Amino acid sequence: MHHSTLAVGILDDWTALGKDVRVLITVVVLGTIYVAAVAVTWSTSRSVVKAGIAAVGGALVLGVIASQPAISGKTAEEIRKDHTVGQGVVRLVDRSGSAVAVFLGPEFTRSGWRG
Repeated sequence: MHHSTLAVGILDDWTALGKDVRVLITVVVLGTIYVAAVAVTWSTSRSVVKAGIAAVGGALVLGVIASQPAISGKTAEEIRKDHTVGQGVVRLVDRSGSAVAVFLGPEFTRSGWRG
């Protein structure tokens, strides 16, 4: 019993350490790269507009990186969804003696789409 509790504690510690390393990389390293990129853009061009555009672009990239867990969760949910379409409706229309098949897709009735 003692050994399994110890193993669970060690796994929890490593999981927490992994989360801390992810936060460290995201905040410190990427934040430093962001500030350096804006500073280099301003120092090479001496243009506030170009530095502002670099700051906005960098903020968008950091925003996407920060929201990555939510994006990946929604992507996984969308992949697991059943996207099959119900059966379409095919009607035979007889015009001048020759039958023509017309595919109408899912049928819309008063109660909604019927597939």
